[in-house]
Formats: sequence, C-alpha cells, structure tokens
Amino acid sequence: MSRLRIILVTGLLLIVTMASSQRYFVTNQYVYDMFLMNPAAAGFNRTCVSVNGFYQRQWFGTDLAPTTQLFAAQMPAGGNVGSGTYIFNDRNGHNRKMSLMQAFSVEIKIKENRNGTNTSLVFGLGALIEQATVDQSNFEGGVGIDPVVSGNKESGIGYNANTGMLLRIGKYHVGAAATNILPQNNPLYDSEYEPELPVDFHVHAGTYFKYPTRDIWFEPQIYYRRNSLQDTRLDLNMKLDIPTFNQDFSFWGVIAYRRNVDSKFGKSLGLAVTGGINYKGINVGLEHQLGLTGAQTHYGSAYLLVFGYNFCHDKKTRSLPCSERDPIVNPDAKYRKKGGLFKR
Repeated sequence: MSRLRIILVTGLLLIVTMASSQRYFVTNQYVYDMFLMNPAAAGFNRTCVSVNGFYQRQWFGTDLAPTTQLFAAQMPAGGNVGSGTYIFNDRNGHNRKMSLMQAFSVEIKIKENRNGTNTSLVFGLGALIEQATVDQSNFEGGVGIDPVVSGNKESGIGYNANTGMLLRIGKYHVGAAATNILPQNNPLYDSEYEPELPVDFHVHAGTYFKYPTRDIWFEPQIYYRRNSLQDTRLDLNMKLDIPTFNQDFSFWGVIAYRRNVDSKFGKSLGLAVTGGINYKGINVGLEHQLGLTGAQTHYGSAYLLVFGYNFCHDKKTRSLPCSERDPIVNPDAKYRKKGGLFKR
C-alpha cells in the first residue's frame, strides 16, 4: 500500500471513528423507538411491552460498508418505573462496535384533570458498556509511516451514560436528553490523534390525533440535535397508522425530512420514507433513506429494515396506536367493535 493510500485510509478511519463514536446509528432510530434517544421514554407506555429490531445497510456494492444490527426492548417495571434495554453490533469500515445499554425511567404524576387527561414528568437514566475494535491487519506496506496505523487488530472497552426527561400532557409530550455525558474512557481512543467525544443534546416534541372522518391516525414529531462541537440537525417526522376492516391487520408509514441547521440557511441532509404493516401485533417495515448531500448521492441510498412486536393489555385494539390505550395518557379509553374497526 502506497504512502498516499495509507494517508487516505487513515483519514477515513478518523472520520469513521468520529462518526461512530457519537452512535448516531442508534439515536437516529428514535422515530421507531424513542427511548433509543431519550432514556426517559423507557417503558413510555405503562400497559405495553415492545421489542424492536433494526437492520441497516448503506452503500450497497461497497466493501466494508456501514452495517448495523440493533435490538431493543422496553416494558413497565412495576408502579411508575419503566425499563428499556438495547444491544447493537455496528461495522463501519475496519471499525466494529458492540454495546449493551440499560435504562430506567421514573414517572411522577403532577396533575389529573376531570376529563381523564394526565400531566406527568418522567426522568430517565441509562448506562452502557461498549467494546470497540479496529482491524488493521489487512493493511499492506507502509505501516509505520502514519502513527495512527499500527497494522494490528486492537480493541478496548469503555462505558458511558445518557440522561433525559419528558413532560407528558395527555396526548402531547416534550422532552430533552443528553447522550455521551461522560468523557471518552475507552483505551482504544486514548491517543492524542483521536478526536474528542462530544456530548449530544436532543430536544423533541410530538403528539398524535385521529383524522375526524377517517380511521387514520397521525403522529407528528419534531426533533433537534446539537452537540458540543456545534454540529446541529433538525428533523420533521410524520407517522401514519391506518387500520383496516380486519382488527388484526393495519398499515403504517413514516415520512421524514432531515436538515442541517449549523449555518444561516442550513442544508438539506436527506429524506426518508417508510412503509410497513402490523399483523396481530407484529410490525414489519422498510425505510428508504434518500441522501441529498454530494457524498450521499455518490454512494447511493441506504435502507433500514424495521421489525418488532407490541403487545398491550387490551389485545383487541392492535390496529390503533398503543398510546391511545395507555391509562396514564387516557385512563377512560374504552373501545367497542363497529363495522370491523375498534373506535371510541
């Protein structure tokens, strides 16, 4: 391998390391499982248990392209406590990471109105342990020219923590979270050539509502992220749930727009469209990510496969958003069957 190629590979390794250290391949999936970004959302619905899996692949046709497998589960843990867990395996070039994160949330009821609308404040804290590996054993020639490239397979274990809070007012929620709140402590990244691990701050808000004359549920959500390096992003999301005349079958989808806002006018980062089905509580969906930057256009789009299972106390209402059946949000929610659909 020539010296120029060694330098190029080193530069790519630094970029990949910086990007993957922030674990955006986890927090970017908040649309499907909000606790991945905010630990206060662990067990967000106290009447449902949910498990979700994600498989993401980018840059098809490119060797060692970014690939991620992620499994998450959250559930009520008794009383006002919720639990959330995720594990992931991420490969990005010659870098590989495996991690386990456990989060708990505690909900404090502030007010309960006569109409059944509850107001509560939720606090969450998560801790994770992560093993990172960089495999440089396949590099040929020139090893030693660049101080970052050793030609060996190196690994290290580190830990970190996340925290967040949520304000829930009936069907509305507003939250803030911070991830990577501890400094970098993985010995693999203690070199003076490694970049700092920035703290990420997340702010989000959302709700859900039913179209007045149609059995279509809308779940809009807005998301803003900023890290200590002043890297910013704004997302606008809309999720749809469309029940059918079969109570065990429904359609759902997500439309998302992502934008960088670190300059005066910002820049469009990408669009994402997801289509999925829910059959007897089993969710399956495919997200197509269309990148709008020059690099993303060159390397092509990315795809994300989403699958999961949601089961709630009221198993007959699977075609409706699970949050509508949550007694904390709507304690008087009762449904009756009419024309094959379940309506209030």
